[in-house]
Amino acid sequence: MEEMEKNLNMEKGKENQDYPRMFYQCISQNVDTVIFIVRKTDGQIDYVFENTKRLLGIPAEKFYENDPAETNELYWKIREILRSERPAERRVWEIECFNKAFGQTMWLSVASCPVMFGKEEKYLFSFSNLTEERLIRRALSEAANAASQASAAKSRFLSNMSHDIRTPMNAIMGFAALAEKSLGDDEKVHDYLKKILSSGNILLGLMKDVLEMSLLESGKMVIEEAQTCLPELFRDIYTLVSDEMEEKGLDFHIDADNIKDPYVYCDGTHLKQILMNLLSNAMKFTSAGGEVSLSLSQEGHTLEGWGNYEIRVKDTGMGMSPQFLPRVFDSFEREINSTVNRIPGTGLGMSITKAIVELMSGMITVKSEKDKGTEFTVTFFFRLAESPSALELKEKQDEEFSSAGIRILVVDDNELNREIAEEILRGCGFQVELAENGRIAVDKLSGSLPGYYDLILMDIQMPVMNGHEATKAIRRLDNPSLAGIAIVAMTANAFHEDEQAAMECGMDGFITKPIDVELLVKTLRRILS
Repeated sequence: MEEMEKNLNMEKGKENQDYPRMFYQCISQNVDTVIFIVRKTDGQIDYVFENTKRLLGIPAEKFYENDPAETNELYWKIREILRSERPAERRVWEIECFNKAFGQTMWLSVASCPVMFGKEEKYLFSFSNLTEERLIRRALSEAANAASQASAAKSRFLSNMSHDIRTPMNAIMGFAALAEKSLGDDEKVHDYLKKILSSGNILLGLMKDVLEMSLLESGKMVIEEAQTCLPELFRDIYTLVSDEMEEKGLDFHIDADNIKDPYVYCDGTHLKQILMNLLSNAMKFTSAGGEVSLSLSQEGHTLEGWGNYEIRVKDTGMGMSPQFLPRVFDSFEREINSTVNRIPGTGLGMSITKAIVELMSGMITVKSEKDKGTEFTVTFFFRLAESPSALELKEKQDEEFSSAGIRILVVDDNELNREIAEEILRGCGFQVELAENGRIAVDKLSGSLPGYYDLILMDIQMPVMNGHEATKAIRRLDNPSLAGIAIVAMTANAFHEDEQAAMECGMDGFITKPIDVELLVKTLRRILS
């Protein structure tokens, strides 16, 4: 009997010894904190929670003895803390250390305190993972910093825009008043009108930049490829900017003829915009007596049926500082604002240019040195196209168009816009009639004989009946000769979706205000021919 009681007591003692470890093991499976219990007498680890493998990537058994082969920095950092920290009372701090097991830097919160286990004093250390919290905090900080920088850039943009809009507006209003007072002095009036037109072009350029950036940020800009002759496109660019270069006293030359495959499929309109933006930038920042060059070369080593083309725009202007160069393609960025260097602009031109280049699957780089000049390099891979036959070219050259006898109905609710359109069209030889809104236009057309009107220039936003509604009403007319009349949108709504909406309601063409006379005539010629 005594022997049985002794055995029972021994089993009970063993059970009591195992109970704390079973208890710790149960806790460790349900918490995200690693706990070490260290003896005060010899500094040895008495117990380690078995969740170390899950939370730290290091098995618990590794901590019970030194492992000289262990190369994980976190392992030795923890051992150092357990060995050296002997707190008289609770202490909390943080550590940062690289954890080789997880391949990343970790941040841990460490708490230590003396505890009594029965009559024996020990030390308890707990390690909690702060890594995710720190990474989130860092990401939020970086996002806040980026937002702050973006906000500052936009504030500078608004400040610059306010100045850059008011400056040409002041010139337009001021010179208009001076022209009115100088009626009779043709030379003065002519000079004032040239300055009004120049200021208006600056203002239009500012508006275009803002609209382009809006299109790009909304993902609504569309790239439309067509057969394009690159040397011809470059010659067109030269014609457009050579007079302005000469007026500014700049030596401007192009080199675009020595390429193997001149005909490609690309978006010629957007390519022109890229080149005009780069050349405009070069003109702005190059003083009289300087040089600007535009070159096109065709590189080798490309896929069959494709051409590798490199475009360079180089100037001898003021250049850019090394500090600004990495930000040249950022939105709203200008190295010096226009109130200092008197050069207008939104700070969007290069950002827009880079975005369009990338939409066309190209790449743009820049090299610049302060006071020595800048060189932009644009690289494209274009699908090659066959050259048009000589007959097609001759037909294109021989194509003639006469405005004599062509009657156009201009529909616009703004009196000044009607007057401008009428004067432009009459100056081009067209006959013109006017309507104040879509309802009047529909009534005029439905009450006319077939062939009396040849084309309608239709504004979009109008009272009574807008341009879309008027176009749909015309297309529903019973007489097919009247219902099929050519209708061209002439509107201040300049986005791609506006053009799509115009086409979907039955219009045949789309031009934007302010009216570009050359584009207007080209559009009318295409539709009426």
